[in-house]
Amino acid sequence: MFNWNDFVQVLASANIEFEHLKVAQLAQAILESGWGKSDLFKLHANPFGMKYRQEVHNAVPVEYEAHDGKDIYCEFATLEDAVKGYWIFIDRPVNQGWRDNSATPEDFIRFIAFAGYVGGPFDGTVASRLRKEKYISKVLNLIPDARKLLENAGSSPIETPIWKKKGVMLEVGHGPNPNGQESGADGFNGVHEYDLNWIAAKAAKKVLDEAGIPCVITDFGGVNNGGLYDIGKTAADYDVFCSIHHNSFDDDVEQGAEVLVHKTKGDAEDLDLSSMMSAEIAEELGIVDRIANGRDPGLKLGVLSGAEDTNVRVSVLAELYFIHIPVPDTKDWSTRGGEAVARAIMKWLRKTL
Repeated sequence: MFNWNDFVQVLASANIEFEHLKVAQLAQAILESGWGKSDLFKLHANPFGMKYRQEVHNAVPVEYEAHDGKDIYCEFATLEDAVKGYWIFIDRPVNQGWRDNSATPEDFIRFIAFAGYVGGPFDGTVASRLRKEKYISKVLNLIPDARKLLENAGSSPIETPIWKKKGVMLEVGHGPNPNGQESGADGFNGVHEYDLNWIAAKAAKKVLDEAGIPCVITDFGGVNNGGLYDIGKTAADYDVFCSIHHNSFDDDVEQGAEVLVHKTKGDAEDLDLSSMMSAEIAEELGIVDRIANGRDPGLKLGVLSGAEDTNVRVSVLAELYFIHIPVPDTKDWSTRGGEAVARAIMKWLRKTL
């Protein structure tokens, strides 16, 4: 038989993608299991009321009679499997887009409720809306209890989020666009800039994910011949928009990093992140900080023009290093450069909280 206090402890110490959503996960468990009193939890390690889906590969089906009749539910072998299984359940296609709605526990619960966690997907009727709003209200009312349980279980203190909107959007420079595929610059060893941009973006996202900061990567190429401007417009409602690139010149220049802002639309906050990020990348890679060395960060870049015409808090374009100059390992450099991008973003978010 499974124990409620053991479950809270397991959840508190679990390594999940978004640490700040543990309170939402536990609040749902409190509601669905009645604080661990349901037989579905005690006998089958399912405190979330999750019905069986084949995609939840670490669960087996079990017949269980709940208040609304018999059905097939998930059964887990361990409480650790239950915690992981919840996120596998959430990550199914029906909930596509949940990461874009994970800035706060409230955003997350509202999204999955309307996506179908309770009563199936929203069908547009008043009855469906009321049912979902009622569920959302119940879960949100339990958030304070969930937070206290997690803190008492010895988990890391649940910090106030350091972001104010939807978090961070990383844009992979070049790639698909209305006129075809653009690989960007070519490196000294034949590598394409676009491929390195992806490596850096994924590395940055990993650091932000581990810190619990909502982060999405976009590779959107625009919808018309003003594609770069369109890409920038996807920055709406985010705290930070960072377009990731790698430099390449024909000239003989010193290896260095630079982070750019829009020349006329950028403001003091954009410049602040520009200098912080350029310094972070340069220090990580042991190269010149071109912004600190007098490089004017302002350019009339289409992608930043589009971003600045939204309500995004800051937007920058990071040029990690020059790929026409030989480096020991481009994958390693782009990975470390991407991690530096993430660290700079976190420093800026904390500074402006």
